[in-house]
Amino acid sequence: MESRMDEFREFISRFPKIRDDVRSGKRTWQNIYEEWVLYGENDQQWLKYVDGEQNYTSSSNPRQQQMQQQSLGDSVKNIVSYIQKINPDSLNRTLNTVQKVVQIAQSFGSKSTIPTNYINSAYNDWWD
Repeated sequence: MESRMDEFREFISRFPKIRDDVRSGKRTWQNIYEEWVLYGENDQQWLKYVDGEQNYTSSSNPRQQQMQQQSLGDSVKNIVSYIQKINPDSLNRTLNTVQKVVQIAQSFGSKSTIPTNYINSAYNDWWD
């Protein structure tokens, strides 16, 4: 059974230009590994690292089309999964809380109901 590191090495062998970014100091192996784990090897960010004569930015490339379809499918799955996890009651409570905070903040911005001449006279009487 292949280890995760062996899978990563195989991935790097398919995208050899990644090494150039590491050697030039633009990226680190840790950063690349973390993005590979998070986004997978079918993410479009890896297309710029493909070596060879083929133009991988062309939409007529079957590999790119496959990667785009998989990436789109993964994105849709992630969105649907996230939406399914939303608790409507919790969302409603959060929105109500935000609404109350906004109302409180607006009340601070409104004019004071205390007449300003009262404040000024109290202040002036204290100094007199």
